[in-house]
Amino acid sequence: MYQYRCACCNTVVSSTDTSCPECGSHSIRSPFGFWFFCIVTCLVMAVGIIGGKIYLQQNDEEPQKVISDLFHVTEKTKPSE
Repeated sequence: MYQYRCACCNTVVSSTDTSCPECGSHSIRSPFGFWFFCIVTCLVMAVGIIGGKIYLQQNDEEPQKVISDLFHVTEKTKPSE
């Protein structure tokens, strides 16, 4: 099921082989590389989401400005005569 393969000719090799018996390539692909990548990616995403939630909870204390606040014109009072 889990087989090490030559990166050059895709021949199945033993996990202890340092080179391919068919083509002599030293590039042996591990069957666990893709799974390792998936696990690390999921962990990084989980840490990012948790960090984002914590950041948003800490910065939620400030009132949010709305675009209508920018267009709000305050009338100046005229000096009394």
